[in-house]
This record gives sequence, structure tokens and C-alpha cells, in this order.
Amino acid sequence: MPRLPPVVSVSLWLLCACTDSRRAAEDAGPGFERIPLTPPPAPPPEAQVEPEDAGVAVAQASTAVDVSRLAEARALVPAPLLYGRFQPVVGAWVDYELRGGKGSTRARVSLVGETTREDGVPLYQLEMDHEVSPRTLVVLWVRGKERPFVERLAVSVPPHPPISIPVDLFVDQPELRGAPRGDKDAVLREGAFAGKAREQTFLREDGSTVGVVHTERVPLWGVVSVRDGETTWVARASGTGAKPSLDAVPIAVPRVQE
Repeated sequence: MPRLPPVVSVSLWLLCACTDSRRAAEDAGPGFERIPLTPPPAPPPEAQVEPEDAGVAVAQASTAVDVSRLAEARALVPAPLLYGRFQPVVGAWVDYELRGGKGSTRARVSLVGETTREDGVPLYQLEMDHEVSPRTLVVLWVRGKERPFVERLAVSVPPHPPISIPVDLFVDQPELRGAPRGDKDAVLREGAFAGKAREQTFLREDGSTVGVVHTERVPLWGVVSVRDGETTWVARASGTGAKPSLDAVPIAVPRVQE
């Protein structure tokens, strides 16, 4: 995978980056470009790939993540998507409660768009709308259904213009999830998704564990909860009818060549 921006928390990094994003786009010249709300389709096989944003070449190359960069790579893929099985239904949404050391907040994760690229591969637009002030909207463009590949991520934090960075990670990469260490039946006794479920445990390289609870009753990826260190995601509600919220074209940070 290409080198990622030096972040542990995507939102924090982009909050800082947004402050000077307009000036950076002007100073950086042709390396920076504005992208449409849905990234353009991949060029045909015979086309040249521009070195500034070699998306097709990156997707075909190895996406192995160095151990020193695992934490920042994980921060780029929301936990429900990382540990779920992607079942895209445009308009579906899931509300998650995010619990942490400083309290809890809500985030609605929605699948708001689908298009087919020139190479025939579907491209999906996911949005994660955080109930914080100022409102933080995270948008991911995910390629493919059988083995989803996150191409780009954008963050919008008003009043700053949204900014987009390349991600280039397969959702099911084992080094991101950790090694499976347990799988057993579970029962959810209350809440919107009560009923039979499946509980999994993953062991990471640092010895920490991640607990995941699955049920098909949760749309999009079937993840009821993810317990990852001090952060826990818990699905509270779901529905349909989600529409795109991103209302500005992000400034695109180019991929960094290795």
C-alpha cells in the first residue's frame, strides 16, 4: 500500500489539515486536484496511469501494511466495515453508539451511492455522519463487493473545505483485523437486533484482542458490536432511505510514491 499520512486518528489529522487545505491546494500545483463526489472510473487497460494518483496500479500491487503503520491503517477503515461482510444495499443505514474513555457519541453509517466503473467493477459511496460539533462527515469510496477495496476517504468538518486522501486497503486484510482466536454462538437479549448471534475474537500483533458480534439482522455488514481497546461500537437502529450528505467537492491529496 502507498504511504499513508502520519495519523492515528483520521478525524484529528484532517481537522488540522483542513485549516490550510485551500492554501495547500494552490501551492502544490498539479499534484493537487479537485475530484467529483464520486471518484472517476478507472482508465481502460491500455491507458497510462498518472504517477500523481496511480489508483489502478496501487490496486493491482501488494497492499501489505508495515507493522509500524498498522494503527494508522486501521484508523482509515471503520470498525464495522473492517470486521463485517459487506452486503451493499443503497439507501440502507445503521446507527452506532461509539463508547470511549471520554463518553459516548452517535454515528450514522449509510450507503448513499453506487456506480459502475468502465472496468465493470461497482463503486460504492459510504458516509459516516458523527453527531458531534462541528458536524464531522466521513466519506469512503469502496470498490467491489466480493472483496471490498477502500480507494479513498474524505472528511468534511465545517467551515473548512472537505479534504480527501488515498487509502488503498482491502477490507479483509488479515493484518488489519488480527488473527482469529475464537468463534462461538451468542444471544442478544435486548435491543433492536435481539436474537441469535455469533461472537468472534481476534488477536493483534501487540497482544490486544478485538471482540466482534455478528448477526444478519444488521444491514450492510452484519456487525452488531466491535470492542476494540477503549472504543466500542454498538448498533442501535437501522433503516432505509439514506441520501448523500457531502455537498462540496473535496480537495484530493495525491498518493505518495514509494
